[in-house]
Amino acid sequence: MGLIGSAPSAGAADGWCTTTTSVWEDSGRFIQPATSSGSTSCIMGRGSSGSAVAELQRALVNCHELDTGGVDGVYGARTETAVRTIQSRVGLEPDGIYGPDTRMHVFWQYYWNDGDVTCSFL
Repeated sequence: MGLIGSAPSAGAADGWCTTTTSVWEDSGRFIQPATSSGSTSCIMGRGSSGSAVAELQRALVNCHELDTGGVDGVYGARTETAVRTIQSRVGLEPDGIYGPDTRMHVFWQYYWNDGDVTCSFL
């Protein structure tokens, strides 16, 4: 099977991150990459693009002070390197692919109902 026909393994993720979803907690919400069905157990890698990538980049830049080349919604070499950095910091295999294991170690932007924004684990 060619790369285009490949999908994430069922055990690793529910599918490709193609959109974002709001995860409500207490007095605000996190916005996280998600599948089209809303699952945050998804995967992205070099070549991915869209709002899911932009939200990941926003977290990497604003919460981890990593260089993604900007928040442009394109999962390129710099975003891949930033993901590798997070993975290395927490003892994961630094493959540069965002998936469920990496998701658990990212500080995400938390949007308080009063308008403040902080960074936190989900």
